[in-house]
Amino acid sequence: MQNKYVINIVVANLLWSFIPVLVSDLVSEISVFMIIFIRFTVSGSFLLFIAILFTLINNHLTNNAKISIKLLFENIRHKNRRFNNIRNYHYYILIGFCGVILNLVFFFLTLKVTSISFTMIGFLLSVIIIAIYEAGRNFEKFDVFKALYIALMFFAILIILFVSYQSAQLHGEPISLNGFVYLILFSVSISFLYVGINKDSYSKLELTSINENKYYKIPRFLIKMSLSFLIGTLLMIPFLMVLNFLPIFSDLKLEIILFFNEFTNIFLYLERWEIIYLIIFSTIIPYLLIYLANVNWKSLNLTYSQWSSILNLIDPMGSIILSVILVSEFFPFELLIIFIFLIVISIILRYAHEVKNMVNAYLLITLRKGSMGLLPVKILKNYGIVAIHALIGYHDLLINIKISSIKDFYYLVDKKLKSISDIKKVDIYFINKIEKIT
Repeated sequence: MQNKYVINIVVANLLWSFIPVLVSDLVSEISVFMIIFIRFTVSGSFLLFIAILFTLINNHLTNNAKISIKLLFENIRHKNRRFNNIRNYHYYILIGFCGVILNLVFFFLTLKVTSISFTMIGFLLSVIIIAIYEAGRNFEKFDVFKALYIALMFFAILIILFVSYQSAQLHGEPISLNGFVYLILFSVSISFLYVGINKDSYSKLELTSINENKYYKIPRFLIKMSLSFLIGTLLMIPFLMVLNFLPIFSDLKLEIILFFNEFTNIFLYLERWEIIYLIIFSTIIPYLLIYLANVNWKSLNLTYSQWSSILNLIDPMGSIILSVILVSEFFPFELLIIFIFLIVISIILRYAHEVKNMVNAYLLITLRKGSMGLLPVKILKNYGIVAIHALIGYHDLLINIKISSIKDFYYLVDKKLKSISDIKKVDIYFINKIEKIT
């Protein structure tokens, strides 16, 4: 395997695939909003505790460079240049509420009024939405591999729609209008989460800390998600109060009323094994796995975020398989095999697309005399630069770049690097092939 931490992403997605099976009965007993509120309030608090505990252990029980708790929280005010230059606390609000909370709200609501299989259409639709978004913004080339896996997504959606229609006829329960509305809103919100979750940037001080201690990323990521979770659940309360006065679906209004009435039983709900599973095995453990993968990633070709986007399809595929095995959801065996085949081929095509468009290059930089200083840290802030090495000789810096398209590569070189007055000359060396010795 190219990178042993790929297994972390696979395991995280497999753990997430159990959520629909687990929640399908739970939503009939507890309001959707209470499940989400408990899950992310407890998980967010625990992840924040782990972040601080990890920092204290690093600072007092290891020989690693100190991690500043003050800097970790000062990062909240840092401008995120990869997300329209907004402050990180605004970024966390958007990711936490619009990305995580609304995503799960509409996911659970779709699950409650339809079926597990039908709900999984949302994941597949998000792949298409993100592909259209990236093509529109010229982030990725729309090559034959991308066109093929999007076509396969359409076929997979058609299979689920056909199965859902058959199931509705058998049970005499047609899919309601609100089911389709919730599905679309779920697709849009999860697309926003996928697009925004990795659009994070580091300040100069943070880059210095990472250079001194690579484990700085762990508490930093934990604080990012814990604050996103906690802010998201906090904002959910006034959002539901406002929503309750608007003309909305009756089932949604009933969920809101039920949520506020359930606060007296919140500690009883915390004792339920389904809630405990959601907190530990569907939130804390998966996020710890992907953070460890992100921090320790040493892939020769694809980056962590690229592998993560490739393997995200494991989640909906696993959910449908588990729904058939564990809760006997209707899905003809022949169509299930075809669906699995389409998803597997889509993953392979997505991998081929990422590899084909991946630009892996080295830059040899010559600086003007006396210009070194903090310039490497300034350069490292740019997206796509994964490492900088100081050299002795004719060249001063060796820069390794891994970026998703040739267009992004030349934008980085021509607009970002060559515009730095201290850089005298840039020599580009593209990597054609990597031979790995095992």
